Amino acid sequence: MERNDESWQARLPAELHAAVCWPVRMESHHDDSVPASKWRGYDVHGRLCYYRHHYAQWDYQFDDEDQPFMRMLRSESFEAWRQQDGQWLRRVQSLAGEPHCNRGACDSGFEVVPPQQIPRL
Repeated sequence: MERNDESWQARLPAELHAAVCWPVRMESHHDDSVPASKWRGYDVHGRLCYYRHHYAQWDYQFDDEDQPFMRMLRSESFEAWRQQDGQWLRRVQSLAGEPHCNRGACDSGFEVVPPQQIPRL
């Protein structure tokens, strides 16, 4: 499972750094049984200003020779940064099905959304 606690701005284009609030405190949570990870960043006032989650759902299956293997059903990477004006900049990348088939791959790109579209839990 992805536990990379890299910088909150690692996937944010440099030209957008000035437009977002910078976190001064970060926390992360990981659940290897799912597998899933969540990161949250808070500004100097203790308000959420960065959010990221990643999860993958796998299924055990058997091949023609009854050998077990795991197949990915879906995964999602969601990342969001609060902008200076209170709106959020987010990017959602998801995949349904086997990655090598490119079936169900979706990338929202960077989009501005209201705060209600950012998970808090």
